[in-house]
Amino acid sequence: MSLENLLTLNYRIRTGQVFTVYVLLMVLLAPMSNSFASEQPETSDYLLATGGLGLALGMELFAKDRYLPYAPRFTTPNRLDAGIRNRMLWGSENREVAEAWSDRLIYAVSMSSLLWGPLASKERGQTMLINMEVFSANSLLTNLFKISAGRERPYHYYGTRVSMGKKDYASFYSAHSSIAFSQAVSNAMILSLDYPDRTTLIWSSFLATAGLTAYFRIAGDMHYFSDVLVGSCAGSLLAWTITSWELNRFKRIETEAEQFSLSSRESRREFVLVLKIPLG
Repeated sequence: MSLENLLTLNYRIRTGQVFTVYVLLMVLLAPMSNSFASEQPETSDYLLATGGLGLALGMELFAKDRYLPYAPRFTTPNRLDAGIRNRMLWGSENREVAEAWSDRLIYAVSMSSLLWGPLASKERGQTMLINMEVFSANSLLTNLFKISAGRERPYHYYGTRVSMGKKDYASFYSAHSSIAFSQAVSNAMILSLDYPDRTTLIWSSFLATAGLTAYFRIAGDMHYFSDVLVGSCAGSLLAWTITSWELNRFKRIETEAEQFSLSSRESRREFVLVLKIPLG
């Protein structure tokens, strides 16, 4: 077995172990959830979310490399991407530093939020479920785009580092950016409800960390600006959609229609009260 295959196998084993530990922690922590909301996740919710997480993991570890193209479908960068790369790229000696920091942030902050997000929340069960759903959906969508686009990474096009095989053609769009922003937006929405007096701090710190992760991907020559921009927007939109839908389902926020209905009822009551008082 070659060294590359051995390292890939070791990565898959370690990732599988981390996934197993996370599922066990999920099972142990879910019953500890508080109960101030009017509805809590059911067992079927956790089973579906765990299945989605397993599917996303399988796509990342086994399917993505298999279905990535052997040759890039898109190679030459557009003028905007090329110009921004020249401005933001760190020197040859520091390029690896930027790449390393993007990996540190994505694992230490974004992906670890699958654990610290629920622990920090007042509704651990709900937060854990939403985190799993957002991460799984975002991971699957991102990898589908990577396989379909087959865009050549900047480091391979410009020859700034050694080839990583078929991963050289997985530039669009940035998974680091989509994961960083999806987890940041989802957890910021949830924790802002739990700690309303710290909303500004939560949003600014989460988004700043996600933005720094995306910046390091360009500085490390792993992605173009358009890869990072689309990844950030896609992750944010997906997280906002899923989190809003789930928080509404758990009665933690109200839809615009419900808010309008409630406002209308309050207005009618006030109007009736004003009419009744003069009439005695």
